[in-house]
Amino acid sequence: MRIVISGAGIAGLTLAALLARQGHDVLVVEKNPRSVGRGYGLALWPHGSRVLHAVGAYDGLVARSAEMVRYTALGAHGDVLMSSPLPRQVRERGHLGILPRGDLLALLEGAAAGCAVRHGTTIASVHQDREGVTVRLDDGSTQQADVLVGAEGIGSPTRRRLPGRSRRSDTGWSCLVWWADAALARPGDVVERWGAGSFLGTYPCRDRLCVIVGAPTRRIQATGRGAAAAEIVGEHGLADPRWTDGLHEAPALWRMSDVRAARWTHGRTALVGDAAAAFLPTAGIGASMALESAAALADELSRSDAASAPHALALYERRRRHRTERAQTLSRRLARLTFVESRAGAAFRDALTRLSGIDTLTGPLLRDLARPV
Repeated sequence: MRIVISGAGIAGLTLAALLARQGHDVLVVEKNPRSVGRGYGLALWPHGSRVLHAVGAYDGLVARSAEMVRYTALGAHGDVLMSSPLPRQVRERGHLGILPRGDLLALLEGAAAGCAVRHGTTIASVHQDREGVTVRLDDGSTQQADVLVGAEGIGSPTRRRLPGRSRRSDTGWSCLVWWADAALARPGDVVERWGAGSFLGTYPCRDRLCVIVGAPTRRIQATGRGAAAAEIVGEHGLADPRWTDGLHEAPALWRMSDVRAARWTHGRTALVGDAAAAFLPTAGIGASMALESAAALADELSRSDAASAPHALALYERRRRHRTERAQTLSRRLARLTFVESRAGAAFRDALTRLSGIDTLTGPLLRDLARPV
């Protein structure tokens, strides 16, 4: 089949690599001229990392990522609320690694090297009927396809072309992201500091440390990115100047909102990854869900031809939607736990967390590992 994928991110490149191995004619269009920088640090749970076996990138992932071995949550006063190694089921079922997003994209670009990828290109218009999809690009060229897949992320224009009104959820918080000296953290030890009106998380990669701080968006807007980031670092008692060395440039801003598409498929068009269900980072599962969904979509298309492609897309949505939105709901619940403004709310949150454990936080994800994708 002829398949056009809009978006060369994690979901789009994974899907392209899988479909090319099935013998499909795949074109990927990407609005950015090229991949830029290393981005932020992201975690890949076994849900997603095992998909990379299918595209020959698993060993590369293990080599480039730092295995997560322990999770620690500190309260508003720096006291330990929870500290535990990851449940054994995680290691038994795959690799949970943390790496820069740019490094993962580089692995996936290599896996999809046999596909045609047009950078600096967007879709201007789409017309689909029972026979196929006509895609006109902004360079004036036209592509005839049997399937169009939107993988453009949270701002997906393909999602806006589908029927129904998607639902956006906004926490009112934003996060600032930068890189710091890897020596500031123990390898494999993820630490999150939960304050009243602020958050600071550290996520060790192999050669650097991803630092993410969060606060109400209005505070960051009033103070400025760099100043707000430095303030929050100070509020959490981190005096070593290496924590703020990465702030010589304004840190990247990440608004803490997500989107749930009204529909994932319509006729010969489908959504995958954040275009279908965008995630808050609080459970660290968004990239893994995108990889799983790409694998499920490729699997359904492997048992289809051009005539029955709409049916394959409908099966994909039925197969993936509930599982993905369940994980998205978990991320939203953890955001309510993490992004607390009042001191009274933070005190209640801290007391509740002391009574919980790592199994409470990760239980839904562990149960999904035991279920079919």
